[in-house]
Amino acid sequence: MPLLVQNILVLSLVAVCVGLVIWQASRSLVGKRSKLGSCCAKGCEPPKPDEKNAKVQFMPVEMLTLKKR
Repeated sequence: MPLLVQNILVLSLVAVCVGLVIWQASRSLVGKRSKLGSCCAKGCEPPKPDEKNAKVQFMPVEMLTLKKR
């Protein structure tokens, strides 16, 4: 592949990437939905506890044996 074609390919890919970043940044500044600054960039909210995600609670070894009555 000739050097000129490689340079044009790389520059066009860089231009597309810069264009996408500018597009997302402008949408974010205008107030529309944007991937820029989404939940994972700021830290997501913790999941709400439910029955499936119940906390695991450990019991001491002394409580694992049956007590005699």
